Formats: sequence, structure tokens, C-alpha cells
Amino acid sequence: MAYDDRVRAALDRAFADVRAAAQSDVDEVRHAAELATAALRASTVRLADCIHAIDEAPSLGSVLTVVAGCARLEAGRAAVILVKDGTLSAYPSRTAVPLDQARRATSAAQTQIPVVEAEAAAFPIAVGGHVVAVLSTSAPPSLEAQNALDLLARHAGRVLEAMTVCQITGLAPLAEPARDVPGESEP
Repeated sequence: MAYDDRVRAALDRAFADVRAAAQSDVDEVRHAAELATAALRASTVRLADCIHAIDEAPSLGSVLTVVAGCARLEAGRAAVILVKDGTLSAYPSRTAVPLDQARRATSAAQTQIPVVEAEAAAFPIAVGGHVVAVLSTSAPPSLEAQNALDLLARHAGRVLEAMTVCQITGLAPLAEPARDVPGESEP
């Protein structure tokens, strides 16, 4: 075999190895992107489902219960802490709040901004510009989860605000139109 043929064969093998390594890297990146996209889609669907569940909650207490349940999906552990005249109590038990949770909740209530630490987080829930509760969670596992928790707390506040206005003004949601039921006659 001539020298040129040997060099060409060696270069072909080297290029083939480089192509194979590059293709492997591309496949790995593509797989990671597909997994990230699937996770993002799942997170988006979960967040949308939670927003709908908060919207459909029939009472003030059920809004707090739903937001805590939805927050558990994002952070693993979540609870609602009520804030009234500077006093904190766990919802729904009305028991005292552990000191570390109380510190974060107080800070979130006073500053009206989320408090995120290495081990836990607190997201204020405001009604009419006043914090009435704090969503207390484990540390969010990602910035996306932190943003989702903040969004859930803010949305819960808006729903609580709307419900409160309806209660104060005597407004009630529009009744669903009556449906004709076969076999029943009108009075």
C-alpha cells in the first residue's frame, strides 16, 4: 500500500472517530433537550391545572387548601400560615408556627416579597395590598419552581380578593342556566 493510501486511510479513520464522537455528543444533547422539554410541558400543564383549581375553589378556606396542595407538587412540602395583626398561625389548625418558619413568614409578610433560603421559602399572599397569609414551602428545586410558587401565591391572593369583594357587596356568581330535564314540567 502506498504512503498516500496509508495516510488517507488513517485520516478517514480519524474523521470517522471524530464524526462518531460528535454524533454521540449531539445525540446526548438532543436527548437532554427532549427530557427538559417534556418536563417543562408537564410543569406548564400542572401549573395551569393548579390555577384552574384555585379559580374553582368554592370558599376562602378552600383557596388556601388548594394553593398548599398545588405548592406541594412543586416543592414537596408546603403549608399556609395566616397573618393577622402581626400574629402568625398555621392554617387550618390555628396552631403556633415553628420559629424558623415564623421568621421567613414574618419577613415575607413585612416586605411583601418572597423569601427564598437554602432550606425553605415563604411566598406572601396579599389581599388588597395587605398580606393575609404566607405560603411556606421547602426550598424550590429550581428557578422555574420558585416562579411557579410565586405565581400560585399571587393568584391565590387575587382570587381571595375577588371572593372577599363578592362577599362584602353581596354579589354572587351568575347562576347556571336551568336545564330542561325530561319528564319534569314547568310550574
